[in-house]
Amino acid sequence: MIAVFETVRVEDGRVRLRERHLERLARAGAPPARVADAAAILDEAVLLTDQPFVLRIDVDDAGAVPSTRPVPPTAPVDLPLHVSYDPALDARLAKGADRAWAEAAEREAGGEPLLVTVDGRVGETTRAAVIAVDRDGAWRVPQLEGILPGVTRAWAIERTGAVEAELGLADLRAAAGAALLTAARGVVPIAAIAGEPLRRSPLVDALGRDWEALP
Repeated sequence: MIAVFETVRVEDGRVRLRERHLERLARAGAPPARVADAAAILDEAVLLTDQPFVLRIDVDDAGAVPSTRPVPPTAPVDLPLHVSYDPALDARLAKGADRAWAEAAEREAGGEPLLVTVDGRVGETTRAAVIAVDRDGAWRVPQLEGILPGVTRAWAIERTGAVEAELGLADLRAAAGAALLTAARGVVPIAAIAGEPLRRSPLVDALGRDWEALP
C-alpha cells in the first residue's frame, strides 16, 4: 500500500466522525490489521488528559504511527491563491503521506492557499475542502476531480444537501458565504480571497455549530 494518513481532532473524549476516518483508511488500501491499529490509537487518544489536540496517524505496510500537535486557529481565513489545481490528476484521491507538494505551495503562497486552475476553477486548499452557499440558500462543493474526498466534506454534503459542481472564483465572490471543511478545524469561514473580502453567511456559522456538536 502507499503510505497514507488520517488527521482528527481529539476533544472532550471523542473523535468526530471516527468510523468514517477508519473507513477511508480501508478504501485507501490499508489492510484490516492496519485499520485495527489505527482504531486502537484512537481509542487510547480519547483517554488522554491534554485535550484538545490534533492527532495524525501515519499508516503503511509496517504499521500505524501516531503524532500530535496543537489545534490550529479556527478564526475566519484570508486565503492566498496558488495556480496549481489540475482536475485531471487522481493523486489526491487518497490522503498520501507525502506532503511535499503542499509544503511547496504554502511556501510559494505565504500560507495555506486556495488551489485554482489558470482560468480560476476552484479545487481545495492544501489542507481543506471548500463549500459555498448561494444567496438562495443552496450549497455547492467543487466536483470530486483532482481533490481529496474529505471526511468532513462528505459529512457537510449530507448535512446541507450540497451539490457537486464546477466552482469558480467568481462563484465564491458572488456567494452568500464560503468555508473550509477540515477534520482538525471543523468549518472555518473564508473571510477573504487574496485580500478581497467575501460575504459571511449565518448558514456557514450554523454549519460550524453542527460540526462542533458532533458526538
